[in-house]
Amino acid sequence: MKIAVSGKGGSGKTTLSGTLARTFADDGYDVVAIDDDENPNLAMTLGIAREESVPPVPSDLLQRVETPGGDSELELTKTPDEIIADHGVTAPGDVSLLKMGEVDHAGSGCMCRAHSTAREVLSEVVDSHDEVVIIDMVAGIEHLGRGTAKDVDVLFVVVEPYFKSLETGSRTMELAAELGIPDVRVVANKVRDEEDRTAIEDFCDQHELAVAGTIPYDRDIMRADQAGSAPYDFAANGQGVAAVADLAADIQSTYDA
Repeated sequence: MKIAVSGKGGSGKTTLSGTLARTFADDGYDVVAIDDDENPNLAMTLGIAREESVPPVPSDLLQRVETPGGDSELELTKTPDEIIADHGVTAPGDVSLLKMGEVDHAGSGCMCRAHSTAREVLSEVVDSHDEVVIIDMVAGIEHLGRGTAKDVDVLFVVVEPYFKSLETGSRTMELAAELGIPDVRVVANKVRDEEDRTAIEDFCDQHELAVAGTIPYDRDIMRADQAGSAPYDFAANGQGVAAVADLAADIQSTYDA
């Protein structure tokens, strides 16, 4: 299963990515989690301590090679297994985490090389890994323009009950369809009441989008973040974690059948 998680900044995509990864790992799957966000926070959401260093995958893993037809193309200098072994960090549950890059200071310049490396690493890892790969995508829709998520089986589009978030979700669905991603699912997050639920469902009905799952607003998720802890560890029996477990079970029933 190759799963990408997308959404507007602050929508909860990283919380969903990390909790999905821990859920699948707890269910016995071999999980690789990839943080492709330029402001990476997946490590803490997986349960890695804030003070533990998680170096990014180097952006110089690409080399240009000549094809038999005389053209040239970029290819990785290491195999996916070598990249995971050399640059991955083991998170709780034996989840393997790869961090693709980050903007670490003002004026650091274009992230194009890092994005190119990320795209190739994602493509190779999702093709080679046998069980579960979960990718926390860059916030917004730019990653779809770069085609970073084109090789995944499932794209979760996380939306909140606010117009801007819903509009971003709608545009994401359109671009995902253009990329040919076979299974795109809307996840309604931070739903506080029936009014929130109705707002999301009405918008999705108008745009012919199906809501695959609903995650209620859960203060334990916020408290986990404040404590520097993974939601999966801080509130294993909370409503938010339980809702993510339901999403994981639904995916398992689809792809393990």
